[in-house]
Amino acid sequence: MEPSHLTRRLKDLEDNIKQILALLKKYEDALHYEDDPRRQVKYNREIEKLRESANRYQQEYDRLYQQITGESTVQMQSVAIQLEEVNNRLDRLSAGQKAIYANINHLRQGLLAHYEAGEKNIISAITYQLNESQLTTISALLDAIEANKVSDAEMQKILPSIQESLIILQQRGVTLPVSQEELAEVINAPQMDFKHRLKVAVPLIPFILDYEGELELGTGINLKQGLKQFMARLIGE
Repeated sequence: MEPSHLTRRLKDLEDNIKQILALLKKYEDALHYEDDPRRQVKYNREIEKLRESANRYQQEYDRLYQQITGESTVQMQSVAIQLEEVNNRLDRLSAGQKAIYANINHLRQGLLAHYEAGEKNIISAITYQLNESQLTTISALLDAIEANKVSDAEMQKILPSIQESLIILQQRGVTLPVSQEELAEVINAPQMDFKHRLKVAVPLIPFILDYEGELELGTGINLKQGLKQFMARLIGE
């Protein structure tokens, strides 16, 4: 390979690595503030594509290294340092995301423990759309319900509000992570006690809150404010 060709290829390689570093910074910042599981998955897919690109650039660097000349040593060292930075940042991102996923999975399993075997498929589908904060909140609510810390009056306000919200969501064509008919069959089942029906309905609260402003609920209940007040009371106990 001609020296000029080698220099040009090294420059291209260096530019490509700089682009990866810029994108990694963008995804690092985005993941730091992102709590939507669906967007987190999208970002992680993009990061894995960057890892594949970094691997290709490492292979190209190794091939060029075999043809190194004294004149190109400094540039080769610069590229090697940048490649090392890319790999280190990819490893840190990967380790951080694995820790987050492990914690979220732990929260999901703890939440599912509140339900009977026949209900776990429904609830599991819902939990995969919840972020870490939402899973923690819903788990705290379920703990409170099971510990009889939620009064009958509170339950009789929250459950009808959720039921009405589901009807409106269905009329608006909003897609939930589970069949609304299957879900309605459980939370409207007259043979189940009120507490159990509420437990099945509670994981839907985050989805309802996303649409609260445009649903104009007729119950007169501000579900978001009620949930905040309840959590404040729960924390204070």
